[in-house]
Amino acid sequence: MNKFYTILLITVIIGCNSSGSTSIESLIENKDLDELKKRKDEYVNAMNAMKVELNEINSGIAFLDENERLTLVSKYEIKEQVFTSYIEAQANLKTRKNILILPEFQGTLEKIYVDEGQSVSKGKLLAEINDSGLKDQLDQLIIQRDFAKENYERIQRLWENNIGSEIQFLKSKSDFESIQKGVDQMRDMLSKTKIYAPFTGVIDEIIANQGSNLIPGVTNILRLVNLDDVYAEAFVSEKYISSISNGTEALVKIPLLNKEIQSKITQTGNFIDPNNRTFRIEIPVDNSDRRIKQNLDAKILINTYKKDNAVVVPLRIIREDAEGKNYIYVMDEDKKDGVYITRKAVIKIGNKSNTDAEVIEGLNFGEIIVLEGANLVEDLQRVKLIN
Repeated sequence: MNKFYTILLITVIIGCNSSGSTSIESLIENKDLDELKKRKDEYVNAMNAMKVELNEINSGIAFLDENERLTLVSKYEIKEQVFTSYIEAQANLKTRKNILILPEFQGTLEKIYVDEGQSVSKGKLLAEINDSGLKDQLDQLIIQRDFAKENYERIQRLWENNIGSEIQFLKSKSDFESIQKGVDQMRDMLSKTKIYAPFTGVIDEIIANQGSNLIPGVTNILRLVNLDDVYAEAFVSEKYISSISNGTEALVKIPLLNKEIQSKITQTGNFIDPNNRTFRIEIPVDNSDRRIKQNLDAKILINTYKKDNAVVVPLRIIREDAEGKNYIYVMDEDKKDGVYITRKAVIKIGNKSNTDAEVIEGLNFGEIIVLEGANLVEDLQRVKLIN
């Protein structure tokens, strides 16, 4: 009797909606929201009623037909596992010891003492600029300084014995100090004609040629590089600012070298770029094999979430219903061997990775869910398990 009323209800609804009633297009055009909602409820009730009937029919077929053809599915068992989620960012590999050496003294490049590719220690003499006679001028100033010093010391001894005038004493002192200052300045200028390595590294490139005329602060002489301390620099969206801090784990991937390096963030910027709303992060990278070069491209995966005993399911099997709720299908074992009955389970999702999602409500450890074939099954459907 109940089946009769169900079929009658479906027939009436379909008949009414397909005959003299207002079309859906007209309802939308007239902005009749109440009628649209009413029409939706009628269809949903009809479909649910039909679904119940269909499940009963399938159960009857399964009971009477030994050759029943079932949808084949594979299973995924819910077990405790570690779940981590990452964000990915494009990075650039850098070193702070990569400089172009420029002259501080104008003159002709007289001598280069190193070769390209040569390893040098800090303080090593790299090149020398013609001093244009500064050394001779310094020698002359030293002679004048020594004479002025002797004169000052002689007059000072007389002044201490109350011989001579104070003006003579002060003038001799002033002359000596003035010439001494000139000697110091000349020595400083002369020291700039010799170029030394500011740190230990490798001569990456010699740019200027011997005999070139050098302009202070303009002409590049050579490039010195040290790749012992390399770091990855990236810019990350401000929405992750609460998830990233110094010590956050990160994986640096260098595709061209087929290399992955586990590390931690050592610096997070305090400035957010107003143009793209990002902040800077820095991650040290091991380069003991010297394969990493300056400005090499890399990708970094930053661990923003980790849970040890999480319920995890593949993202590809999660479906969404008309109400926006996420669900998957759990499998309950039937009386027949290898046959299961699906059961719709509404779940609540937490964090996600590229392939998986953490389920925080709706699933328990030990339950079995549909894996392959998840898009082919419905609620309360009989399915057959395959390996």
